[in-house]
Amino acid sequence: MPEDQANMVLAFAEFLRLKVQSRPYHTSLLLSNYLGILRDSPNFNEDPVEIQEVLRREWE
Repeated sequence: MPEDQANMVLAFAEFLRLKVQSRPYHTSLLLSNYLGILRDSPNFNEDPVEIQEVLRREWE
C-alpha cells in the first residue's frame, strides 16, 4: 500500500478511536463479543492463509 494511503487509513482509524472514546461505554463495541463468530461460516472454512491470499488478489 502506498504511504499516502496508509496514512489515510491510520488517520481514519484514529478518527474512529476518538469517536468511540467520546461515546458512553457500550458493550457491543468490544471485539471480544465477536470472537469466533465466523468459526462455522461456510465462507471461512478453508485455510486462513489461502483466504487471505484470495482477498489480497481481489484488491490488486
